[in-house]
Amino acid sequence: MTRLLAACCLLLLSATLLAANVRLAVGLAKPPYVEDGGKSGMEVELALRTLQLAGHQPVVLQVPQARGLAMLQEGSVDAMITLIPGAGSGLYYSQPLLYYRNRAIVLQHSGIVLRQLGDLARYNVASFQNARLLFGNDYSKAVMASPSYSEHADQDTLNRLLLNHRVDVVVGDEMVFHANRTQLDLSGHRLAVSSYALFGNSPRHVGFRSDLRRREFDAALLQLKASGEYQRILQRYRDKYQLPE
Repeated sequence: MTRLLAACCLLLLSATLLAANVRLAVGLAKPPYVEDGGKSGMEVELALRTLQLAGHQPVVLQVPQARGLAMLQEGSVDAMITLIPGAGSGLYYSQPLLYYRNRAIVLQHSGIVLRQLGDLARYNVASFQNARLLFGNDYSKAVMASPSYSEHADQDTLNRLLLNHRVDVVVGDEMVFHANRTQLDLSGHRLAVSSYALFGNSPRHVGFRSDLRRREFDAALLQLKASGEYQRILQRYRDKYQLPE
């Protein structure tokens, strides 16, 4: 009887530990938000600490974005960063975990001043893949009227295009731009840049299969912010990558 009771207790403990696990899909490396290996980075650490505060043990799986979303919808993972509401059907989205800061970035010495999206039509512009879909008709109309426009999957390519004067304007997240290792021109000089907020900030959410897990996460996120730990995590990565405030 004692052995049977011990075995039952062990089974119950194992089930509890298993239930506490939350399989979290994260995208490929995109410093400062996601670093190599998928277990660190500004966005990843915020999500992990919030899940831990909610009483869960996160298990990270680093996969390409499209694959991660498919795994979430089929139930191979329980949650995923970083999503916008509507990314997939039947999912529950947390409160914003953080905000991406998409900007139009120019070399400071170029003298270029951008006051509205239409100004992009005068310059050679490069951005990330599918930017035209994300930023809408006004953006698409402006860049299609520009002397040249291109989209690239690699942030390193965007940095090099701007720093080596191949384009006039790069459109993308300014945190990713500054965290990228390619910060030098062909002569080895670090050039000053200016950023223009033509797009506003974009909220990014954690997507869940379970509404209960989502509600637990939201409550824990408020706790993380109230404790000051949220800001400490952000500041640590700002310092690490010398990011703008």
